[in-house]
Amino acid sequence: ATGCPMDTDADGVFDGIDQCPDTPAGAEVDSVGCTVVQAGIAAGLLVLDNVEFEFNSADITPATLATLNEVGQALTTRPEASVEIQGHTDAVGAAAYNMQLSQRRAGAVRDYLLENFDLNATQLTAKGFGEADPIASNDTDEGRARNRRVQFVIEE
Repeated sequence: ATGCPMDTDADGVFDGIDQCPDTPAGAEVDSVGCTVVQAGIAAGLLVLDNVEFEFNSADITPATLATLNEVGQALTTRPEASVEIQGHTDAVGAAAYNMQLSQRRAGAVRDYLLENFDLNATQLTAKGFGEADPIASNDTDEGRARNRRVQFVIEE
């Protein structure tokens, strides 16, 4: 239809203002058509609520896979970006053990992204922070769950 605004990726944001014209079907987007992941990568820091780990584990959970796939896909469009994957833990247990666990978590995410996406190994680094940088209280189960996470720092 001539004169009607186009929305090629069907995300609800017209192509004329869509800054991320290839968002996956069904993805939640912001006012300029970018997913939370894309917007976070553009801003330089990506903290995702659902990239969390079970207690005492560095295994990637099935619930996390969709988000990591979205991160991996977004990073393939930014080959110039350097990404530090930061692993974190809750405050339960010895600090030295938590430091190692956080490093394993960051490493597991890095390995997953490298194995499943066309990314350069030098583009991604993994670093553990242990229990040093909580985003929630360690006094509740919910808070501890939120602290068992990875986040991404993106630099051009």
